[in-house]
Amino acid sequence: MAEYLSRAMAFAQDAAKLSVRLSEGLVDNALEFGLDTPGSFYDNAEYKLGQVRTELNSGTEKEKLTAMKRLLACVAKGHDVSEYFADVVKNVATGSLEVRRLVYMYLLRYAEQEQDLALLSVNTFQRDVADTDAVIRAMALRVMSSIRVPAIGTIVVLAVRRLSTDTSAHVRRTAALAVPKLLRLDSALREELEEVVSGMLGEISPLAVGAVVRAFCEVSPQRLACVHTHFRRWCAQLGDADEWGQLELVRLLTAYARTQFAQPDPEGSSSSGQSGNVWLDPDHALLLGAVEPLLNSRNRAVVAGAAAAVCHLAPAAQLSVVARPLVRVMRSSHEAAHVVLASILLVAQRRPSVFYPHVRSFFVAAADTPFVRRMKLHVLSELVAPETAPLMVREVAAYTQGSQEDVAVGAVSVLLRCAQHVQESTIDCLQSLLLLSSDVRAPVSAAAMRAVHILLVDGTVRDARPAQMTLYDMLCVVARTLDTCKGDGARAHVLSLVGEFAESRFGCQHSLDVLRSSVRAFRDEGEQTRMQILELSTRLSLRVQGEGALAEALREHTSFLSKVHAHAFTLARYDVSFEVRDRARSLRGLCPLPGYDDALVEAAPHVLAIASELLGSAESLVAARVRPEPEFTLGSLSLTVGRKMRGYEPLPDWPAQPPQNVDRGPAVVAVASGPQHIAVAGISGRARADAGYATPRSTADDEDLDAFLDSAEDDATVLKAPFLPPAAVVFEQALESSSDEYSDSDSESEVSGSESEGSNSGSESSGLDSDESGDHDKINETVVIKQVKEVNDIKDSETLDADKDGEETSPFIGPPDFEGTSKYWQ
Repeated sequence: MAEYLSRAMAFAQDAAKLSVRLSEGLVDNALEFGLDTPGSFYDNAEYKLGQVRTELNSGTEKEKLTAMKRLLACVAKGHDVSEYFADVVKNVATGSLEVRRLVYMYLLRYAEQEQDLALLSVNTFQRDVADTDAVIRAMALRVMSSIRVPAIGTIVVLAVRRLSTDTSAHVRRTAALAVPKLLRLDSALREELEEVVSGMLGEISPLAVGAVVRAFCEVSPQRLACVHTHFRRWCAQLGDADEWGQLELVRLLTAYARTQFAQPDPEGSSSSGQSGNVWLDPDHALLLGAVEPLLNSRNRAVVAGAAAAVCHLAPAAQLSVVARPLVRVMRSSHEAAHVVLASILLVAQRRPSVFYPHVRSFFVAAADTPFVRRMKLHVLSELVAPETAPLMVREVAAYTQGSQEDVAVGAVSVLLRCAQHVQESTIDCLQSLLLLSSDVRAPVSAAAMRAVHILLVDGTVRDARPAQMTLYDMLCVVARTLDTCKGDGARAHVLSLVGEFAESRFGCQHSLDVLRSSVRAFRDEGEQTRMQILELSTRLSLRVQGEGALAEALREHTSFLSKVHAHAFTLARYDVSFEVRDRARSLRGLCPLPGYDDALVEAAPHVLAIASELLGSAESLVAARVRPEPEFTLGSLSLTVGRKMRGYEPLPDWPAQPPQNVDRGPAVVAVASGPQHIAVAGISGRARADAGYATPRSTADDEDLDAFLDSAEDDATVLKAPFLPPAAVVFEQALESSSDEYSDSDSESEVSGSESEGSNSGSESSGLDSDESGDHDKINETVVIKQVKEVNDIKDSETLDADKDGEETSPFIGPPDFEGTSKYWQ
């Protein structure tokens, strides 16, 4: 039995090895067996390049197609296959449409590198521009515009002019995208291109309107007067355009609105905290109503562009609509957070209350990148308010104990902001900062002591301290930290505080002792601390000759102070740091040493008075200087990197007197008031049209689903499109209609067509005549069945459409409804 089992196991192992060997052989020889698949081309393209040249010059279309697939697979994998350009160009006029498309894809990749060879096929491209296939026409123009040879610029302009009026929107879009290429190729073609683009501004296809706007911005960005007659139509097309077209439209319309409409919040009314309705120009409100639904787009660039437009155009009280979309984009990825947080920070600086409900979204996470962590802490510092301080202080205090130094330093700045702006948390923040001043991490301790320095100097602690705590007690606690804190920056800030409050009770009693202990350890101190020791010594030496309690206290120890002062400057004279030596020479010139610089004192006695005034009023030399950051347009690259980039154009200023009586095209249906479902161009959600804009309301008497569900009317209420009544309602309406008509027919009169329609508008198909009373029951039953069947058919078709498109649009569910009317039901 054991021998039988061992043989069976050996046989099974041999069979497994054989099956693996056969599968490997089939994969290696898939092309030889004729099993060509897209994956096989991608996996084996570089190993079959030796056959490409022969296949391209063969007479069969199948071999040419195989060769082109291999070449494009190599291009996709990053290999350079430009050596086959001459062989590929020969097939540009092939009869196979599929081969020609692949040839054009190859030429688009290498036309700029092989310009001379590409010129050989210009005649073929010109012939293909008139091809019956729209895809061939578009690709031929793309290849022609990609050949960067100024000699053919005029030929390409003629092709663009011809295809700008093509019947295909895809071809017109390609013609518009070719305009910027031609302008970069030869700037002398600007006038001709301006004429072509001016004729394309009337584009009505949402697919091509974005490319036309892009071409217009490249050719004539300052000619905003050309936008007048197209403004309202572009606002209407904004929701139907493709995502990158939406971005171009939003940018152009934002710049246009800044030059045509009045500022919503003039004379700084946005900072006064006023809220309520703000009157806007109807066209201004139309643009805001068209842009606001884009905040729900799936494309992050569209969301950022729409948020920038709302922030630059809407009243300050209505900026809350951008908070949730920006937070959603920030959470999507680290790359998006890198860009969006810069915009969020700018909005928070102007209107922090917008992000108060979302303060938890800016708490630092463990997976955040260093830049995201720093930007989140900057945003938190701008969101400090009595409403957010309790939650924020607890969260930020935990950051200071973490292992990441940059997070701890940023948390210190947030604690400082909380102490300055929320009086109830000032003492708690001060205690936390004093504990952090003894942290073993030098940057953290320096940042904490700097925050304590600011709180004591600007009077924040003085206003918030309890009655039993005096400034003397606080300074004593700060001075004792010299025994525990080891960081150079923290110790320098402590000495700076002693010098700042030298005239106080603490300075009169303990400043000389602090100087003595510091000079004793002068060699072991850091560079910043040594410079602060020299400044403290100079301050005290100057106070001896003045008046006040400090001068009287120091006169009793004049000899000792002179010796300590001379010893400190002698050590600084031979210091290893040139910064310390330079600071010692400058301070010695302002305050000469007694017994050493008597000649200097006699030559310039007024220097002492000048030095006393300078050192008495100057802030600490180690205090951080705040540098104002320039403001850039929201969502721009310059805002992200923090400096002006090439090509950056700021938004124009609001006009002092907006233009009047401007024709901006035919009127369009405005966005109806109240929340609406939208689903346009990858967008869905609920649009907020009730944002407080005092604009003329639409006269359309549309009734939405929420109003229908909340109404107290009976089931016979007439429902208007786009919402259809359920089958039960139709059934009951039909019964009521039949019973009413039956009773009327029994009485005496004949019901007219208009009276029948007025009695029941929901059952228009049940038009019964009074003279047919004998067949009422039969007719009523037929009408009811017919109406219920129609409603069920409609619901089935809607369910089928939803199942068909549900996978693509599942995150954004809702009937399409834009600009007050539903295009889905039209």
